[in-house]
Amino acid sequence: MQTRRFAALGLLLALTSCVQKKGDGDAPPDPSAFLFEPAHIVQVSITIAPADWDALRMQGRSLADIFGGPCLGGPFPSPFTYFRGTVTIDGETLGDVGVRKKGFLGSLDQLRPSLKLKFDEYVPGREFHGLDRITLNNCKQDPSYIRQALAYQAFTRAGIIAPRCNFARVTVNGTDFGIFAHVESVDREFIRRRYYDDRGNLYAGTLSDFRPQWVNTFEKKTNDASLDRSDLDAVVAALAAPDATVLDALAPVIDIEQFLTFWATEVMIGHWDGYANNTNNFFVYRDPVGGQFKFMPWGVDGVMERNQLPGSGVQPLSVYARAALARRLYLLPSTQVRYLDRLRALLNSAWNETEILAEIARMQALITPVADPTGTLGLAAEIDGVRTFVSTRRADILNELAAGPPPWTQPLPDPPCFDFVGTVSGTFSTTYGTIGAINPFATGTGTILATVSGTPLSYLAIGATAGASNIPGIPGMMTQVIGVRSDGTIDLIILNVDATLFVPGATVPLDWGSGFGGMWNLNLSTGAVTLVGFIFNGVIHFDAAAATPGAPVTGSFQGELLTLGF
Repeated sequence: MQTRRFAALGLLLALTSCVQKKGDGDAPPDPSAFLFEPAHIVQVSITIAPADWDALRMQGRSLADIFGGPCLGGPFPSPFTYFRGTVTIDGETLGDVGVRKKGFLGSLDQLRPSLKLKFDEYVPGREFHGLDRITLNNCKQDPSYIRQALAYQAFTRAGIIAPRCNFARVTVNGTDFGIFAHVESVDREFIRRRYYDDRGNLYAGTLSDFRPQWVNTFEKKTNDASLDRSDLDAVVAALAAPDATVLDALAPVIDIEQFLTFWATEVMIGHWDGYANNTNNFFVYRDPVGGQFKFMPWGVDGVMERNQLPGSGVQPLSVYARAALARRLYLLPSTQVRYLDRLRALLNSAWNETEILAEIARMQALITPVADPTGTLGLAAEIDGVRTFVSTRRADILNELAAGPPPWTQPLPDPPCFDFVGTVSGTFSTTYGTIGAINPFATGTGTILATVSGTPLSYLAIGATAGASNIPGIPGMMTQVIGVRSDGTIDLIILNVDATLFVPGATVPLDWGSGFGGMWNLNLSTGAVTLVGFIFNGVIHFDAAAATPGAPVTGSFQGELLTLGF
């Protein structure tokens, strides 16, 4: 049974509260509280030199940038720089504000980028109602727009310190970019508001874990003038202790009770791209009071949907344990029981479907007039997908647990680093609207020149198709080049670009930002599909392109083939 309901006032306090009390007395007034009121859409207008805006939005990174250097050698460098702008927020104007793009990979966008606004970048010490920066997420990976706000609410109800989140409407140089998620930035001021004591080390985790090598990618966000990272090393050492003593070893360095709640909440909301499942999108703070690390969520735009990390194999719904700490605790019988008990308890205390569905309805009514005023952009269907997850999650988890604790047999993942396997180039000539054709050799022609592992490939026949992408999660315009090798197997080359770049004369980088490329091999006799390599450090060029049925689509492509060693 559901044993606790949170009333409307309680929800409001959960969303606007900004202090975890460490002593007696009331929390000081928070001047930023009004900016995160649930019913408020923050109005953000940015004016920036057009040349600076063009430079800002084109900045980015690719998988090759992330994994092509020393494997997990350190925090991933940011490719983003600040530009000077004037910002008006709810009618208050500030000049000389730092404006930059944000995002790691999946949310990067050249037309509607996520943004950071830093008020003290050019004016030292300046704040806006107690904040030194604002985070605006474009929701590229969440077409419902509501998942981030719902997820941070869930963490807050579970008792985990989490960013506040509501919505913003953003315009840049007069162009209305619509609804963004307005998320409280996690920085020293956030720590001061939530913990009072901000002397501890705050780290951002991006493909980071408490394992040798993986620990290098933790990015120090406070006290960064010091190179001392011995607090992280202490966790690595504790996890290496024998089963009989590992909990005693971890107790001084990890708040295990807090982590069990954080971990179970990630699973409850389906945060497949968080710490426990993907060693990604999280913060840890070593609280000076007690000296233990505590976990905080981040990057929750992919939650509340039936999704799974690519290449992770078959996993239970009720357990994420690909990260070192989660896996070690789950494989210990005593903490496995504690984790599963915590998950069941949170389903009763922090997952009230009636209340969450009411909150979804409130958010939908609030943002629809801006995000989908005509009802033709599919917002309602996307939000209905979130409703389905919320309505079925409890039963999905409990039905699985009814059969007993799910086994976890997966090993720790290998470092995600690229290996060079070859090169590929070629041409294509086809027409728009032919994607999915039964006989792609009748819908177009092309050439392929490829070398894989030092061996040149030869082809008996080559065809081509083009049209709107038919691959879930990869929107845009797609060109396919299909070749039959001399051994009878088939190579499929997929080249996908943003719809705005599908025009004659465009040269699009294959960087997983503007353009995506990959090559797969199909063995017809066995049905096996094998990745030959992703295409990086290359381009696709269109001599002709138009999203009109029957329009010519012609051009060329070239790049390096790399495989990702997850």
